[in-house]
Amino acid sequence: MQKQNLFSTLPSDLIEEAFEPIVEQGDLLIERIISKAHTTPVGEWYDQARSEWVVVMQGAAKLEFIDGSLVELNPGDHLNIPAHVKHRVAWTSEEVETVWLAVHY
Repeated sequence: MQKQNLFSTLPSDLIEEAFEPIVEQGDLLIERIISKAHTTPVGEWYDQARSEWVVVMQGAAKLEFIDGSLVELNPGDHLNIPAHVKHRVAWTSEEVETVWLAVHY
């Protein structure tokens, strides 16, 4: 076993949002997501087959849901998104990387 740190080796080039699997086993996926000024294109929605629990570890983000609601997430804030609840990333911090921990189950 080798210990790892969620804040080490942050990509220096974040032209694209980074999705990095930490654990993948059966229907479970735990991943680190790194965003910096990234958003989901307007009119596009995530519609995932699995539920997703997310926590913002660093930075900040806003998630928009198909019903028009907007949820702001700051460090330590977490949210459970049931399967097939359409949502998009409306905003992520431009000043600092937003580091998410996402659990898909």
